[in-house]
Amino acid sequence: MTALSLTLDIAADWSKIDPTREAVGLLVLALFGDDDLRDALAMVSEELLENAIKYSLPASSVALAIEHRGDGVDIAVTNAVDEGAVHLADLRARIAWVRSFATPSEAYAAALARVYAQAGDGRSGLGIARIAYEGRCGLECDESVPGRVTVTARCPRAAFGD
Repeated sequence: MTALSLTLDIAADWSKIDPTREAVGLLVLALFGDDDLRDALAMVSEELLENAIKYSLPASSVALAIEHRGDGVDIAVTNAVDEGAVHLADLRARIAWVRSFATPSEAYAAALARVYAQAGDGRSGLGIARIAYEGRCGLECDESVPGRVTVTARCPRAAFGD
C-alpha cells in the first residue's frame, strides 16, 4: 500500500495555483502511477485552491492537505474567512445542490446550463460540480474552527479502476 500524507501552507496568491496543481499531479503520478488519477486530483486541487483564494481573508495563507486513505485519496483545502460571509452559505448550498442530483454528471450538466443562462455573477457552482463529476469526488464542508473553512474532496480509488 502506498502511503501519502502531505500538508502545504501557501500564500493566498493566485500565482501559487498552477505550480501547486502541477506538484499535486506529479506527486500522485509518482505514488500511484495512474494518469487519470493524476489529472483528476490535480484539477480538484486547482478548483479548491481557486475557491479558497477567492474567498480568503487578505494577507492570509491557504492549507492544502493530501492524504491517502486505503480506499481513496482526500484533498482538503482550508482558508481563513469572515464567519458571517454570504459565500459560506453559498458553498454549503452548492455542495447540497450537487448531492441533490442522481449522478454527478447530471449536476455538472445543470451547472453548465446555469453558466449559460446567467449574466456571469460568478456563482454558478460549476467548480464544485466539476470536482464531483470530473474528479469523481464526494465533497464535504467543515466550519467547526471559527474563522476557518475546510472543503474536502474524497476520491475513491475504485472510481479510477484501482
